[in-house]
Amino acid sequence: MRTKAALAIILSGSLLALAACGKAGEDPAVLESASAEVDSTDAVVDAGPVGDATGAPAVANSNLDAGALTERRDPERLLRYYVSAVRAGDWSAAADAWSLDAQMTPAKLEQQLGSQKGPRLAIGKGDMEGAAGSLYYEAPIVVDFGDGRPSKRGTIVLRRVNDVPGASDNQLNWRIERTSTLTQ
Repeated sequence: MRTKAALAIILSGSLLALAACGKAGEDPAVLESASAEVDSTDAVVDAGPVGDATGAPAVANSNLDAGALTERRDPERLLRYYVSAVRAGDWSAAADAWSLDAQMTPAKLEQQLGSQKGPRLAIGKGDMEGAAGSLYYEAPIVVDFGDGRPSKRGTIVLRRVNDVPGASDNQLNWRIERTSTLTQ
């Protein structure tokens, strides 16, 4: 497993390219809803386009961190899993990162994110808040498409029940609840 420092070094080139474009209000890489730049100092994960150097879609990644689907402490682990699944073109695995209430399916994700070139996802460091027996983790996200579609920016929100009596195992695990950038 890579350390946070190693991940930051690997990601710095692509994230710095996003962050180096300008200031808030001028820079298309600045997240409108979070009013913050996704850069190498606060990045959770950045994933390049789906597929290989020829543009062919990647095959499903059997090396995904499946333990992220039962994560209760670190919401960023689930985000790394999700971005890795999207990068691999494993739409079923990516859909597993979503809550059941979101009704996200592999077909919806492939329609929204899939293409021959695929998207580049950059997710920044988020904030955690508690409300009404739940924990929420909200992070800035940038989706840059390689096929000419306009980039999308906004937030991605994860939720888990905060160890309340009677909560199911599924409710206690982090899941993506919604995003402001993708049609649900």
